[in-house]
Formats: sequence, C-alpha cells, structure tokens
Amino acid sequence: MKLRTPIKTLHKNMMLTKSGDLYVLYRFDPEMIATSNHGKLEQSKDSFKNLLLDIKGYKDIHLQMMPRYMELRSRFDHMEKDFSPKTKHIGTYYNEETISMLEDELGSISEYEFILTVRLKSKLVEGNVDMKEVVSNAFSSVTDTLVNLLHLERDVSDQFFDRFAELEQELFAKVSMLPGASRLKEDHVYYLNRYNFLRDMQHSIQDEMTNRGISNVSNTIIDPSSHMGYLKLQTPEDESYMSFVVVDQMPDDMTNTHLFQKAQYFSFPVEFHVKAQFQDKEQTLRRVEMAQQRFKVTDEEMMQAGAEEDDAVSKNRYMLNRLKNGLKNEDIAYMKWIATFVVTGKTKEQCRARANNVISSMKNAGISCVRPIADQLQLFYKFLHGQPLLFEKSWVQETGHNGFAENLFAVGNQLGTNIGFYLGRVDRSTEKVTLEQAISNSRDLVLFHPFIANEGISGSSTDSPHIAITGQTGKGKSFLVKMLMMYLTFLDTKLLITDPKNEIEEWFRNSISDPADRAKYPGFTELIESFNYITLDPSNKGNWGVLDPIVFLKGYEANQTAQAVIEQIYTLDGKDDVKTEILKALTHVIEERARGEKVGFMHVIEHLQKSDEKSIRSCGELLSQMVQNSVLQLIFSYGDAKTVQLNEKVNVLQLQGLDLPKEDDDPNYYTDSERKSLCLMIPLAKFCEKFGSQSRHENTSIIFDEAWMLTNARGGKKLIKSLRRIGRSWKNQLYLVTQSVADVQSEDDRGNFGARFAFDEESERDEILEYMGLEKSEENTKLLSNMVKGQCLFRDFYGRTGKLAIDCLFDEWKEAFKTVEKSNSAKAEEAFTW
Repeated sequence: MKLRTPIKTLHKNMMLTKSGDLYVLYRFDPEMIATSNHGKLEQSKDSFKNLLLDIKGYKDIHLQMMPRYMELRSRFDHMEKDFSPKTKHIGTYYNEETISMLEDELGSISEYEFILTVRLKSKLVEGNVDMKEVVSNAFSSVTDTLVNLLHLERDVSDQFFDRFAELEQELFAKVSMLPGASRLKEDHVYYLNRYNFLRDMQHSIQDEMTNRGISNVSNTIIDPSSHMGYLKLQTPEDESYMSFVVVDQMPDDMTNTHLFQKAQYFSFPVEFHVKAQFQDKEQTLRRVEMAQQRFKVTDEEMMQAGAEEDDAVSKNRYMLNRLKNGLKNEDIAYMKWIATFVVTGKTKEQCRARANNVISSMKNAGISCVRPIADQLQLFYKFLHGQPLLFEKSWVQETGHNGFAENLFAVGNQLGTNIGFYLGRVDRSTEKVTLEQAISNSRDLVLFHPFIANEGISGSSTDSPHIAITGQTGKGKSFLVKMLMMYLTFLDTKLLITDPKNEIEEWFRNSISDPADRAKYPGFTELIESFNYITLDPSNKGNWGVLDPIVFLKGYEANQTAQAVIEQIYTLDGKDDVKTEILKALTHVIEERARGEKVGFMHVIEHLQKSDEKSIRSCGELLSQMVQNSVLQLIFSYGDAKTVQLNEKVNVLQLQGLDLPKEDDDPNYYTDSERKSLCLMIPLAKFCEKFGSQSRHENTSIIFDEAWMLTNARGGKKLIKSLRRIGRSWKNQLYLVTQSVADVQSEDDRGNFGARFAFDEESERDEILEYMGLEKSEENTKLLSNMVKGQCLFRDFYGRTGKLAIDCLFDEWKEAFKTVEKSNSAKAEEAFTW
C-alpha cells in the first residue's frame, strides 16, 4: 500500500498539514558532553526544562533523533580540493579505501541530528479576532477538505505564511535558549518527511531534495501484512525492513534515564522519536484532586480495617502532592508522551536482531520496551511529521516537564570536524576495554582537518591552528603523530617534523623494503621515498655549523638565540664581567656578519679566548673544549657552514648523537652530555620558526616532537611562545608533542592550542582534566586511568571534549608507525593472556 502523509505544503521552516495545522521545525547541533561530565549534563537538562516551560502553550511537540547519511564521498571530494598536486593521487586512493573499509564494517555511515517540531497554530481559525479573516480561513478549510477528498492539490501562497512570521520569530527566540539551534531549511523539511519512507535504503540526500514534490514524499510501497511486527519498504532502487520498538514503561524515578543518549549507543543506526502534548493545567489539577480523594477514601477504609499504608500508596501520595503544588505554582508543566525507537535492516532477520538488541539493552537500563505485532502501520502514521497525538491510550507516559527533560535531548557524541581525515571513533565507555572493542562498539566517526581553525569557521571556539599532543610514553602518542603526518602529506602544505629519537626514516624505509610490499602498496612506497630525510650527525664534518644561529639568523634573533645557547651550557650566575664580554662579542660578530664578513659562532669563542682577563679567557677555553667532539659542533662554525635549507614538501629532520635526559629527570643533575644535547633544541626551535614564516601565502606545518626538551632548556619556553606566535598570520601550524600538559600551557597563554590530544599520564590526571575542560571528578579520573594504548582525550576546534579511540585502517601505515619490534617472548605473552 501507499500511505498518504499529513503534509500539504512547505514554506521555509513551516509545514502546513491537510488538516489545517501549522508546524515549525528546528534542528540542533548536538551539544558534545562527555558521559562522565555530570555537571554539564545537568546544565543541559536545566536549559531544556526552561525551554519546555516556555513553549508549553504550543501544546504539541515532536522530538526526533535521526541518523543522517554522512556522505563521506562528497565530504572527501571537497577536502581533495585542498590536496597537493604532487600527492593528490595517493591521497585520493586512501580516501577511497577509507570509504570502502568503513562501509564494509558499518554499512550506511551516518551521524545523528536532532529535530524539534512544534505545532505553531491549530486549525488556523483559533484565536483570530477579525471576523473577515475567520470567514476566509473557514472557507479555506472547507475547500481544503473538498480538495483532499478529490485527491487534488491547492496552492498556498507565501503571503499566507507571512502572517505567522512574527509568531515563528517569538518561538525561535525561545528555542534559541538551547545551544546549536537553527531553523530547518525548506529543502531539509521536505527531506525529513521523505526520509520516513526511505529508511535504511540507499539514496542521495541531494537528489531527493532536488526532485522534491509533495506528491513524491510517500513514493514508496509499504507492506504491513506479509511480515507481522515489521514493515517492508520498497522503492524501484532498494528495499528495507523497519520496526517500531515502543517505550512501554518508564521507572518512577526518571533521573538519568537519558533515552536520547542511550539511543546513540547501539552499534547500528536507530531513530528515536518522542511525541508529546502539554496538558491543560486546570484539567490536570482536577485529575489530581480526584486521585487524592480516592486515596482519602482508601485511607479511611484501611484505618477501619486496622491496616497500615503500604510503601506504594505512600509514594504515590507524595508524588501527587508535589505535582499539585507544582501546578499551582506554575513551575511544573504536565505532559503526556509516547516514545519509540525505529530500527531497520536490509533483511527481516537483521531488523529482528536489532529490535531484540534494543529491547534487551533498555531492559538492562530499567526501561521496558515492546515491539507491537499488529500496530506497526498505525505507529508509522502516528510518528509522521504533522500528525498529533489523538486520544492515545497505549504506551502513554505521564510526567512533569522535569522528568521529561531527563531524556537528555540534543546531547550527542560528535567530535572533530565535518570535513577531514578519519582519525577513529568516539569512545563513550569509562570502563577499561581493548582498543578494538572501543572501535567496534562505536559508530561515531571522528574526522579531522588540521587547517579548519585557521579559516575562522563559524561556531569554532578558537582561531588557533596549533595542536598539542601530550601524554606518557608508550600510550600511542607517536602513533597519532605519524598518522597526522601522513594525512598532512596529502594537503597543500610544506611539512617539517623533528625526530630527536632518530627513528622515523629507519622504520619507514623498513616498511617498504620487501619487494612484495612495494608491489602491493605502490602509492605508499612512492610517498615514503619522496620524503626529504635530513640527518644532523655531528660525526659528519659536513654537518658542522648547520644550526649556527649567527649564520642563519640576523640581528636581535641571532643575539638572543646564541646567548640562550651559551647560558644552557655555561653558568653565568655571579659572573657579570664574563656575561658582559660575551654580549659584547656577540654584538661585534653579528655586526661583522651583517657587513658581509664570513664569521660565525666560533669567532665569539675566539674573542673570549683572546681576552686579557683570566676569567673571560677561561670561559672561552672551556667553551672551546666543550664544543670539540660533541653535538655542539652542529651549532658552532666559522661562518663558512651551509645551514639547512628545507625546500622539499616533506622534511624529516633527524638528530643523531644525542644523549637526552629523561623527561622527569631533575635538571640540576643533568650530565654535561645531556646539557649539550638539550642545547641543540634551542637553535633547532628557532630554525623551525623561520621555516614556518617563509611566506604568508604558503601553508606550513611543523611537528616538534619531544618538546619537553625545549621547555627544560634555558629560554626554551620563550622560543615555544615564538613558534606559536607565527601561527595564523603566517599560515603556519605547530604540533607540540610532549609528555606533560605543563609544557604546553602557561599562565599568560592558555588558549593557544586550537586542538588538544591528551593521553594518560598518571602523575597529572587532575591537570589533564583541567586542561581538557573536564570536571575533576572520581569518574573522570577513572576514565583516564582506564584508557589503554591508542585511547586519548580529544578537545576539538569547537571546544568539545571526548574520548577518542584512534583507528588506523591501513596495515602498511601500521607497519611504518612501529617504534619497537616485538620479541618472540612478547608475542607469546600476549598469546597466553586470557
């Protein structure tokens, strides 16, 4: 059979039904609140309670959560316009592979959106004062009835809807109390009605909106008879099965029922609908008083019988008293409502399994649901847009608006950006699960485009393009960095990544050393071989002086950087005479360099060695000896060294011969070798700054790994601030990778990272929660402590924070991202773990 819909015509976000009712529709960007952030969840409920009180006069509302196709292909097409011509063919290949692999796992890829439908006016003749208008509207209603009986269409002019623009504006002002509220566009109002007949069938949203027409809304064959308890939908292109799973009984205490949130937890897409009516205050009061009278009679009978009042009666009496007082004080709106899950499947068996899953999961949450056998078609019609609740008896819930708000409308799980590369899944669990379980339990994809914040996107909470990645070693920090690095290679940006651990080239080249792998992954092989690997090895004389600050910097920058280098390896406290001479020597040599003379940092040392003052001469001798046969030879030269020039698209800057201290080592006990190694970070960071400020018209990205080494060096924090500062105006993006959140924030500069990834670090969990904008609570601390390798907290450009389960889809990437090779014993240890 083909079902007719209530809809007559549309105008903007207004919908006129054949019965003469006018509805308006709004959508909400879901507010991302972590399940463990109880304070923010309660704030969201309070906002919704206030909204319900404000709109109770409109009587009928329809709340909907629906899975909307993400159309990844279209999103990736837009992103590929930003790809570099050099690597576009490789990036496009991996985008296609991403779509194919995710569709194989998830079927239709969707994300949830939230819709509020409100009946603005009923019958359109109620409340009019002008009798001519009443007559006109009455005649219109009569002729509409005749037109409908004859199955004809009758046009309604835009001027008709203009009469209600002011009413709609008043309502929108109330609806806007909730974050992310917007008017639904006319095309989307049409698609929303059409979607009721396309559930889980392949279709193009754009095509459906382009070919819109009221007569096309229900262009689907619905078979209610062949499959009891199910409806079969069929179009010329596809078919699917659907079933309504209705909420039958809610707990008396609705605290934290969170129906809309629970509906998002399934591993398959579901819809969740609630149709509600605000009840008349006086009628409700009369019902309460009648019930209280019955209790009074019951009490008298029990007293005469000498019986005591049972707990159920006592509880009901208490609830009635609260309701009566709330109604009289007008701080409670009483509501009747029906809620249903809508599950779909490509086969009846799949639909049945999903319906049973919903019923079982809700039962575990203390909520009783049923799948009516004979009422599926009636439920289909009941939950169409524009169909109000009428004389309902089955499955009706009755609550105050406070209890209704516990359903937690418009709180979602979205993280990341709308356009971007696939990073993984939103992980809602606070318990410890494996990374694989976390990924398979979630349908919420996290996409990420590194440069979105730099474009001043509407709704973004920051304009900073910089990204902080923090956490304990071994939690997956390096894996994420390399994954982001690979995605950056596809974009039209020049990339520099520092590699203090000197491991990237070795593992990347090993991953393509097998001829079979090279043949299997030609695009990946081409990409890895295109990288410009630069190894700064002090044992190679050709590298001496490549980071000489007096050679590659000028003026003030050269002076400050060179001074920071000396202060890192030589204590000037209480040595004013020595410090004065060093500053004079620096100024003199830098001025000589500016005049075109071939001088460098070693000439500063020579100047000190020639001093008549013993203390100054001793300083020069000591510095000279420290430079010899050490990593400092990369910094000191006679001005004839060729500094590093990074003109390639992807540059991996590796440092050899470093003796780095551990992050938690006390700087007071660093060895001489460790201080020298840290010293190298100072000119390296300054060089990165120059790399990022070559042109205001070219995107550049810098990944500074092991950034804690810079913050532990003298003057290092100042250099980090300098690296951040070049940011937006120079189209540069900094990735600061370190172990402690203390390394990426300071008292005067807390908002300089637009996106933040925080892996667990046991010693600073409170600091992590504060930095990521989460409550310091026992549950959030537990969330951090239960995170396994590959799980982290993610705060996106929109200020939303949640747990991310990182998911790399490509085996060849995983092989390249290794940092250690497991021994046979380690493999056996995992194999024998129960």
